[in-house]
Amino acid sequence: MKQSPLWKRQRWVAVVFVALALLLAFPVVALAQSPSPLAPGTDNAAELANLFWITLGIAAVVFVFTIFLILFAVFRYRQRDEDDDEEPEQIHGNARLELIWTIIPAIIMLTLFGLTFSALQTRYNAPEDSLVIHVGGKQLYWDFTYVDTNLDISTRGSTIEQAGTEEVLTEVFVPVGRPIQFEITSDNVIHSFWVPELEGKIDAIPGHVNTLWFEIDEPGTYRGVCAEFCGLNHWNMQFMLVALPEDDYQARIDELVFLANQRTPVGTDIESILADLEVYEADVESGEALFVEYGCTSCHSLDGSALVGPSMQGMGARA
Repeated sequence: MKQSPLWKRQRWVAVVFVALALLLAFPVVALAQSPSPLAPGTDNAAELANLFWITLGIAAVVFVFTIFLILFAVFRYRQRDEDDDEEPEQIHGNARLELIWTIIPAIIMLTLFGLTFSALQTRYNAPEDSLVIHVGGKQLYWDFTYVDTNLDISTRGSTIEQAGTEEVLTEVFVPVGRPIQFEITSDNVIHSFWVPELEGKIDAIPGHVNTLWFEIDEPGTYRGVCAEFCGLNHWNMQFMLVALPEDDYQARIDELVFLANQRTPVGTDIESILADLEVYEADVESGEALFVEYGCTSCHSLDGSALVGPSMQGMGARA
């Protein structure tokens, strides 16, 4: 049985509306997954999530209205038979319509600009009494240093239980009810520091410090990631941010201070270590050829000049 042109048109209209419904339902599906920036755990993250929903709502209205106009034009002004030469009314040069479709987008853009500017101002202006934590992007893990302890205390590589499997992840501990400021940088490549439920992404750039802050009201554990491809094991560059009540947080920091004081600094007995080492003759030319072949010289010079990473000159003489 041959399908009529009307049936074909109705079928395509149905396909369009089903696709629209799936598109509008996508954020709801994303919200159900964890961690999600649409399930905010701080006021800063809530402001970003609200900005997303407002933008999505405006975009959805514009999209639906545009589709309606297209479908209206297709069905209202379609050629009904071969002898139908009637031309629809032309609106080119209609000053009222041109003002409408100029003023409305301008209002939308100014509104979004104002909301975005407000969110950015909140994000970058941390309270003066914030707890400062230095974040270093490594290859391939995050290193957190508690600046306020006046000691070089950092956490990395703690083994924790996640989803029934053991993963080696870095843990960083913060107190609830207190603003936390992260000073973020990198000593190798560009990373992107992101705790989806607590704040937006921010880049970790070699030689530059970016900052962000937030305040968590309730104890909890939040997964953070690197959102910038930074190497073959980029997928495993995750960490857990653990928000603790003030007393528990202080007890944890006291424990870290105690452990740090038990460590023996590297290099205190370097002479005795070097005396016991067996030194082998090195094939310098082959090593240099491999260093160049694998692209290492794109970040590390051999002559002492400054690149993204440290120079290899004198590496063998360093403790």
